Amino acid sequence: MCPLQVGGNGQLLNASIAANLRDTPNYNPREVLSFRTMAEPFSRKAIAKAFFDLDISDAQPSPRVGSQRPKKNSKTKAAIKTKKKSPLLDLPVELRLQIYDLLLVSRFNRPDNPSWSVGNTYQKLILLGFIQARQYRTMEPAILQTCKQIYFEAVPILYSRNVFSFNHPDLLLRLLVQIGHTNMKLIQSLDIYVPPDADKGSWLNLFHVLPKATTGLKSVVVSWWGSGVVRMERSLGKDIAFAQALARLSEVGVEKLRIAGYYAKPWPAYFRDKFGAHVVEDEDGRRRLPRDDDDDWLRKLNEENLEDFRKYQKGTDLLNPWED
Repeated sequence: MCPLQVGGNGQLLNASIAANLRDTPNYNPREVLSFRTMAEPFSRKAIAKAFFDLDISDAQPSPRVGSQRPKKNSKTKAAIKTKKKSPLLDLPVELRLQIYDLLLVSRFNRPDNPSWSVGNTYQKLILLGFIQARQYRTMEPAILQTCKQIYFEAVPILYSRNVFSFNHPDLLLRLLVQIGHTNMKLIQSLDIYVPPDADKGSWLNLFHVLPKATTGLKSVVVSWWGSGVVRMERSLGKDIAFAQALARLSEVGVEKLRIAGYYAKPWPAYFRDKFGAHVVEDEDGRRRLPRDDDDDWLRKLNEENLEDFRKYQKGTDLLNPWED
């Protein structure tokens, strides 16, 4: 059995665990304790649906309603009494956190598909809306079903250390519904792709919701990509209202904003003004820099992208997102 220590004030972690968690990167014990106040704990089924689009059995660990509990005979009571706690909980909290990280942070073999990686690392983006076949899973959230103590220790790692990628506002709003506001506030990293034919109203609505829904947000990547300058002319990469809405994320203390793809010339200066000069990084239309001298194909592609990027920015000098 997995014991859960609850103090008189409703705190869910004992003092020794909480003390160790304070020294753990990206781990906020206050957020862990706040789970106690959730109106409806979110189930393993909801988490699985959010990450894998799978329908697996429900039950985020929670006590049954008293009237629904089956009566226990003396043998059952004796077995429960002698049942040992999970060996996992005998490990130091530092080791448990490392195990949770290995199970709950998405990683893969980067050469298989570099476009799915987080930068140049072996961490894989959580692609919202992308149905993941079981054999290609890169995470194992079943650990959250073990017991309440493990759930409350591990679930912040699931949300704070993964990078959530999406190309339509509805995908992130759906995640919010599936995992709830408390879990949503643990998310620290978003990777946003804005397609050329994106609906402006939907994105403006999303950026209106995000500052309150994702108060723990630290890193955001926004990219506007498309094939051909003609198609990109319809994109939101030079839309003032979109840029102003995106700048609202500065309200939550974002520590890193990277913009990539095709965007208006004034945008880097505008975002540096709103977020801070040290926060904003911008790319000039190149998708990936060649690593080898003989990587002629990628070098040619970058040259074409740069040329398209310059054409796209032509005439955008006078756009003024500072004006309401």
